[in-house]
Amino acid sequence: MSSANGSSLSLWQRSKSTVLVVVVLAIGVVGFNYITASAPKPQRVKPQPVARLVEAVPVTLASSRPYWLSGGEVRAAEQVALAAQVSARVVQLSGQALPGARLAKGTLLAQLEKADFELALQQQQAALAQAEAQLQIEQGQAALAQEEYAIAAQPLSEQERALVLREPQIASARAAVATARANVQQARLNLARTEIRMPFDGQILARHISTGSQVGSSTPLFEVVRTDHFWVEVKVPRTFLPLLDTTASALVMPAGADPHGHGREASILHVLPGVSDSDRQAVVLLQINNPLGGDLPVLAGDYVSVQLPGRVFEQAVVIDSRYLQDDGTVWVVHQNQLQRRQPEVLFRGREQVWLGKGFSPEDRILSSRVDAAVAGMSVRLQEPRP
Repeated sequence: MSSANGSSLSLWQRSKSTVLVVVVLAIGVVGFNYITASAPKPQRVKPQPVARLVEAVPVTLASSRPYWLSGGEVRAAEQVALAAQVSARVVQLSGQALPGARLAKGTLLAQLEKADFELALQQQQAALAQAEAQLQIEQGQAALAQEEYAIAAQPLSEQERALVLREPQIASARAAVATARANVQQARLNLARTEIRMPFDGQILARHISTGSQVGSSTPLFEVVRTDHFWVEVKVPRTFLPLLDTTASALVMPAGADPHGHGREASILHVLPGVSDSDRQAVVLLQINNPLGGDLPVLAGDYVSVQLPGRVFEQAVVIDSRYLQDDGTVWVVHQNQLQRRQPEVLFRGREQVWLGKGFSPEDRILSSRVDAAVAGMSVRLQEPRP
């Protein structure tokens, strides 16, 4: 009896739990349906186009001069190896004649032994005096012959008359005097050549002799370089030659100089008639005056950066070269739309481009990179940064 009652109670408890679960699930289903039915329905909304934010720079017309940046090696305008013009022994060297010394034109560098040349000059001067005396004797004899010929009044041929008046003897004596004078001048010149002097304002690069050296015409004495001006040969493309302004000064920056400094001015001498062997570019010759003076000395053999001036464009727009497309067009922002312009290209440099006509007054040059840009695309201009 007790066992039957226990089984009935357990069955009742299980039934009660099942009913409770069913009720909870039913309430959940009803609640979910109510929430789903009462929730707002999403509606399809047409997307609004958003203009792309870009940066642009104004189109500014102004007078501007293009420059071509290049480089070149500095070389001496004049560099010579001094040699003796007479054979003699070196008896004295100037204390200033040292490698690196900067000396004025005419400064004595070395003295050669001159005793033999002084004696030679005296001999030639004596020979001149003798020749002049002989000429005077012949002229006196010719004067006597003239008087005798006038008294005799004997008709003679031209040849006989010349012999009687001693004209051949006088011509020979005059020739001897001229030869003697030339010999004196040559002796003086040889004596002067015993002094080795600077041929120009310059600097000594090397000295090859010492006191007591025997030198001749083939003996190198000194190597000297002219220092009042140096030359620079600069290569430029032929397309820049029509724009080159030869009346303006080029700017030369020596090696190691501040790239933002002022540099050295150089005058443009000539465009050389040949081209460079390496790349067939044109070559321009510059001249730097007083290259070793000032705060930026320029040395022979230096490789320098050079800025060559072009002629001035009176009304030009200067932009970065990256803004110019390969086909010569430029993207601009016009009334918040992208437009393509085909301006006049005055000069295309490495970093900048000079443009002429072809822009509208309201144009601004696109400076942002826009992928898949098309004409008419709507854009917004970014406010300039403070």
